[in-house]
Amino acid sequence: MSVDSDYMYEALTRWNYFPNQKSKSEELPSIFSTRQFTPHVAKRLVAEALRQGGYDQIEYYATRYNNVSRPLAIPHPMPYAHLVNCICDNWNELKYICDNENSLIKPEVHADMRALVMDYEEPLEKTNRSLTIGFGKKFRAHTDISNCFPSIYTHAIPWATVGFSYAKSHAPHKNPAHKALWFNRLDYHQRMIKRNETQGVAIGPGTSNVVSEAILAKIDENLSSKYTYYRYIDDFTCYCEEYEESQDFFRDLNDELRKYKLTLNLKKTEIVELPAPIDSDWVVELSTRMPAGTPNDPPKTGKHYGASEALRYIDFAVQLKKKTPDGSVLKFAVKNIIYRLDEYAVQPVFEYLLNISRFYPLLLPLLNHLVELKKIDCTPYARNLNEILIENAINRRSDGMCWALYYLVENDLVICYDAVEKVLETRDCMAILMLYQVGVFEGETKQFVDNLDSSDLYELDQYWVLLYQLFFDGIIANPFVGENCFDILKDEDVSFIPISGHHTKSEIDLIGKMFVNLDEEAEVKGD
Repeated sequence: MSVDSDYMYEALTRWNYFPNQKSKSEELPSIFSTRQFTPHVAKRLVAEALRQGGYDQIEYYATRYNNVSRPLAIPHPMPYAHLVNCICDNWNELKYICDNENSLIKPEVHADMRALVMDYEEPLEKTNRSLTIGFGKKFRAHTDISNCFPSIYTHAIPWATVGFSYAKSHAPHKNPAHKALWFNRLDYHQRMIKRNETQGVAIGPGTSNVVSEAILAKIDENLSSKYTYYRYIDDFTCYCEEYEESQDFFRDLNDELRKYKLTLNLKKTEIVELPAPIDSDWVVELSTRMPAGTPNDPPKTGKHYGASEALRYIDFAVQLKKKTPDGSVLKFAVKNIIYRLDEYAVQPVFEYLLNISRFYPLLLPLLNHLVELKKIDCTPYARNLNEILIENAINRRSDGMCWALYYLVENDLVICYDAVEKVLETRDCMAILMLYQVGVFEGETKQFVDNLDSSDLYELDQYWVLLYQLFFDGIIANPFVGENCFDILKDEDVSFIPISGHHTKSEIDLIGKMFVNLDEEAEVKGD
């Protein structure tokens, strides 16, 4: 199955809209979903005119390995629908990004219908690729783009897609009729996502990856004939025969980036003489310290780790983390073992990880696998989860709050009022929406919403999904007076916290269309 415009339309609306970049849901709890935001719904929104001045977006702060939060974005559905429509209407002009051999992350067909999944390579795959393209080379040069997505200049989109000369000679300021040209409309719709600003694209939605690939693929096109390298999003690794060639690569790459108003990240620019480990020292050390596994492992099912060896391994990772603050040590270590625990190890490993999640909230999503694996009763851990919730509220970590609330809500545990007040003080949209889902804090949520400045559309945009769910549930009127977006979404029965097993009419139509297409393919093969 090829990545055609129909596939991209469904992927970008239903599956790559909210931050959902990893193979397993880690950014947002699975309670949130855009599966009901179908292409049909998006096209109804596209029929509506956009607001002058653009829209704002929800900011969702995700915790990184160093406990520093990175702002992800959830765009308002109106400009997002227009942007997706523009991308897919002009997919023939953009699909060159799918054929870029230098890029490791580009639109592809995935089993879950996403077009973009940003997981790192499996170790063996990474090793094989590095050995193949690095054979006979003496140096490895590595660098990335400084603050890539927030630095993207939207006018650079036309420069990349149709060339500098043509784009500049057909700029809208030179002739108003040029606004209708596809590349200028793509620039315009990207700007509408964030207040008509020309600087930066949102981190999170799949549209931003399409836009960034459209630019970076042109850089790859100019460099790939001269250098042997691969790129993971904005992260470049080049294999060179001479040290001077590595320096030339950095120089040429920097020159290409500057054409699009991007710059190299000097702090992450290095040249390593080969042979050298393919992975970082901490990755090698963690991999060599993997537990041996229990002696009664069933054949062909892999190793299963007992509680004592699993806990010792995590202990070692905690110690290594303190020595290696600039690496995702704990997350890597925990992912190494949690999918291969024996049944008696699940509970003690859960308790250990819950304890250290207070200090490292990026581990909270990984607990979900253990909870589901053994149906762990979280009742004894209500106090721990409340304390984790308060800690993350104090530090304004959206993901830490949402995941703590998710475990509390899913297990019908009491949320202490001190935690409720702390969450409300953060003014964090997604965390407050999680509070609302509890069912007993409707009054507090309604009061928070009533205190928003109804005349400031940008402020309302920053809480659009919270406002929409209250509108969807009949608690408030449409706060965007004179705008039909919410009315259309509700008319289509769209919820961004959908009930499990419930499908809207447009979802059912898509499912029916999928089966028709499969039958047609089977008939063709039968012929």
